[in-house]
Amino acid sequence: MEVTTRRHGKSAAHRRGGAHVDGAILRYAIQVLDSLHDGVVAVDSEGYVIYANEANTRITGLTRDQVVGRHVSEVVPNSHILDVLASRTPLLGVRTRVFDHVVVSNIVPVYHQGRMVGAVSVFRDITEVLALSRQLDEARNTIDLLRENLTAAPVAEDGVIIGQSPAAQRMYLTARKAATVDSPVLIEGESGTGKEVMARLIHNRSARRSQPLIAVNCAAIPGTLLESELFGYEEGAFTGSRKGGRPGLFQLADGGTLFLDEIGDMDPGLQAKLLRALQSGEIRRVGGTTVQKVNVRIISATNQNLAQLVREKRFREDLYYRLRVIHLVLPPLRERRADLPLFLEHAMRRVCERLGRPPARFSPAALRALMAYPFPGNIRELENVVEQAVVLAEGDVIDVGDLPPDVVGAETAAAGPADRSGDGWLGLNDPGTFPTLEEVERRVLEAGLRAFDSKAELARHLGLSRATLYRKLARYGLA
Repeated sequence: MEVTTRRHGKSAAHRRGGAHVDGAILRYAIQVLDSLHDGVVAVDSEGYVIYANEANTRITGLTRDQVVGRHVSEVVPNSHILDVLASRTPLLGVRTRVFDHVVVSNIVPVYHQGRMVGAVSVFRDITEVLALSRQLDEARNTIDLLRENLTAAPVAEDGVIIGQSPAAQRMYLTARKAATVDSPVLIEGESGTGKEVMARLIHNRSARRSQPLIAVNCAAIPGTLLESELFGYEEGAFTGSRKGGRPGLFQLADGGTLFLDEIGDMDPGLQAKLLRALQSGEIRRVGGTTVQKVNVRIISATNQNLAQLVREKRFREDLYYRLRVIHLVLPPLRERRADLPLFLEHAMRRVCERLGRPPARFSPAALRALMAYPFPGNIRELENVVEQAVVLAEGDVIDVGDLPPDVVGAETAAAGPADRSGDGWLGLNDPGTFPTLEEVERRVLEAGLRAFDSKAELARHLGLSRATLYRKLARYGLA
């Protein structure tokens, strides 16, 4: 391969002071340089290009004929070769932009017989590397987001919807800790919040999961009958008693868990007997004299304020503290707005499967109405509303007309005639309903999703990375 070395009619051999290089060795060296993936440019002591390999053509787009013989400043913009010629000092790892490419160069002076005769720049195109690095950063952000979602409390477990709201996450973490011990658990929450479901979740995660979970509603059974239900009875203990007697729920739950629902409605006299059983781990059947040891974990629940009942002397204080070793409060749905879509989707899937209907979905208008409704009956009411809508809907899309009137009316009342802009829209005008920062952030994200066509555009407008935006959307159930 021939190397062009002309410049202004002068030969390179003349400029190199008559240095002679064997032709065969030179051709071999040029073949090696042309095979390199990195670009190579050599200049003489005055900065004129005497050689450029094929990789230089690929990176810069300039052919060898366009480069050789011209001054390096004309063909390699931002080159540091002239700096090396002036300082006679190598430059290593220099990053520069050459046209549309970013390159990293190592530039060294070349000496012959103690005299500097030029310089060589070996450079690598890192444009693709930088692009891959950006993709890697995005992948890392995605992994971080996935890791956060995996290490946080799940949105569902064993078919039970947990949710993504902060209140739901705190509730789940407490329940998970409760499952690792045998201490009594008191679950408080409004009707329909899923207290028994949570009790079953704790039991199913505990070491007692292979043993029975026995549930009893203390409000549904009169006090005298509830005692025999809990402790059992001997034959002849009362009129109509079964021949041979009957074991109580404590015995049936031996080795497992006894769930006492609506514990706040228990008769005061029976409260004392329950306390004695919890303290001693022993029970005695109604009408019997024999004491039996039982190994039972107690989970109780109430929709009342048990502490207030204690203050009113309607519930034993000593029993209250015996039951309330672990205290779990289930928030109502109105405090878990971010979890509503999860509950709606879960209820929809279950109802459609049970009724043999094809999968259905809510129209945007129906979903807005449901999101505005406070669901005073909580999850139980939500499931009822979804079933009504599925039954009434003509097709697989549930619209506003398929929803109960009180649900649709709630959206109208929530919207009202007020101005939806500024402080009023954020709810900052009424000190009685002054929102938390989390609520304001959620409202801004909801409005942003409606206002922008893409999440990328919303992220740019808010000054957030896409990974951070996705993390916030997931946190509020908006992803």
